[in-house]
Amino acid sequence: MLRIISKLRVPAQRSLMMLCEKSNVIRSLASDVRYHDRRSFCHSLPSFQKKMISVTFVNREGNSMLVKAKVGDTFLDAAINNDVDLEGFGACEGTLSCSTCHIIFKKEDFDKLPEKPSDEEMDMLDLAYGLCDTSRLGCQITLTESMDGIVVTVPAQVADARDR
Repeated sequence: MLRIISKLRVPAQRSLMMLCEKSNVIRSLASDVRYHDRRSFCHSLPSFQKKMISVTFVNREGNSMLVKAKVGDTFLDAAINNDVDLEGFGACEGTLSCSTCHIIFKKEDFDKLPEKPSDEEMDMLDLAYGLCDTSRLGCQITLTESMDGIVVTVPAQVADARDR
């Protein structure tokens, strides 16, 4: 059960934690989940041992916000885990059903991204505000060590594809 929970995205883990804390029946499971990061049930590094990198978000007003993010997280996770105030950002919690985590890369950074966008991501990007050649969805890009120091820009407006 803990292996399944550990594969959930951070917002889903938080929701499960809140549910577990409200239920007397599964309090022990909540305890196991809460301390899961201190144990190693898989071959990958526990989250407290993962390398941290720097990511800079340039918000809609042009202000830069430098955050520390774990390698293996997504840009959306980095924004949420660091309480980056980007209104509407990540409304679907990374389920690829909106376009609110739309971010724009510099051309040289975009060309270095390890994976090309999937067809589903491209469909969501078609509905995003301010789409450009270096646009991607932050929930679909996993941070790597080579991205340390990367700067991404959040478009001036948000278009939530779920509202269409």
